[in-house]
Amino acid sequence: MSDLIELSDGDGLIEISAPSADRYASLKLIDWWDQARLRQARVMVVGAGALGNEVLKNLALLGVGYIFLVDFDTVEAANLSRSVLYRAEDAGKRKVEVAAARLREINPDVRVATFHGDVTQALGQGIYRRVDVVIGCLDNRAARLAVNRACWRYGVTWIDGALEVLMGIARIFVPDQGACYECTMTEADYDLVNVRYRCPMLRPEALQEGRQPTTPTSASLVAAWQVQEAVKLLHGLPVPAGKGIYINGYTHSTSLLTYSERPDCFSHAQPRAVVTELPLRAADLSVGAFYAAIAPILAAEGAEQPALLPEQELISRFDCPACEVSTPVYRPYDAVMPDGATCPVCGTPRLPSILSRLPLSANSPAADVPLLQLGVPPLAVLQVAARVAGAERVFWFELSADAPDLLAAWSE
Repeated sequence: MSDLIELSDGDGLIEISAPSADRYASLKLIDWWDQARLRQARVMVVGAGALGNEVLKNLALLGVGYIFLVDFDTVEAANLSRSVLYRAEDAGKRKVEVAAARLREINPDVRVATFHGDVTQALGQGIYRRVDVVIGCLDNRAARLAVNRACWRYGVTWIDGALEVLMGIARIFVPDQGACYECTMTEADYDLVNVRYRCPMLRPEALQEGRQPTTPTSASLVAAWQVQEAVKLLHGLPVPAGKGIYINGYTHSTSLLTYSERPDCFSHAQPRAVVTELPLRAADLSVGAFYAAIAPILAAEGAEQPALLPEQELISRFDCPACEVSTPVYRPYDAVMPDGATCPVCGTPRLPSILSRLPLSANSPAADVPLLQLGVPPLAVLQVAARVAGAERVFWFELSADAPDLLAAWSE
């Protein structure tokens, strides 16, 4: 067969590649289709369960060039009835690694970088600055809220999906254009989110909130809608910001949802981050070394009394009232509570000192504490508050030297 075929459009001939020579030939028949755009697109997918599998499959088939996949879970038998990318022999393996390997089989053009960890705390937010769109395939509100706030902070559109048996929803949140996910949350939603933070002893799999039974057919429908909107967005076509579609398989019906901006929404109220990139890695830095790196920048801005604003509350020390011993900690609250509150010497409950701000100075008592100990992940964007001309100002510093390691697969 010839490498080229000709089709008549009524006015002349259109020359396209033959299907045997170009896997995207049929897609290129769409008049607005730009395969080069998709080949350069960078899409972050959060969640590799039933919905994530369908989203990932569609992205690979369409030739989206760069995918960043986030999930903290491993493959189990229950996944096999709903997840096209997993096999029985994959049991116990990390979902992100198995999914990435299968996507490369589907389409070798696709580069898949993976992150095995919790999107709410373990993923450096610098990744949001390096993607064009985020597709959420999540099963809990805490993760959705974390993704929403990060996307709003860095100006990234995200497309949320959710499933329940034969029903599903896909909705689009565009920064500065209408409502965001947090605008849709009720007091009950916030209560469910807070379960995680009030009860840090619970493992992720123990938080059943959001783990709804579903079917692969529902996942296919919602994922198709999510990816279709992402393709429109990547092509510069209009997308319905602050809106969603509700699919009801029981009644064979769909409904268009329109959300209203909430005036007290925290995501809307937070400032857009203006980031200074530092050629530094999280693993190489202590609190003192980080301060030394940013001190000249702060001085040039006339900034005084700087303090690190951690994403998670920190316990700086434990005080035992029985032993009268103070023990330095400098770790995230969730990482040490509740077990760490018991004195290892006398068994008495200790009193934690909790910090939401960590003062920075050349002689800080935390100067030798590694950033990783504070829960700072690779490619983190650290917030530093300081006084400038009598008012508080927030500076944003990214540990940019972590990017090549985190995104190594994109360069292969």
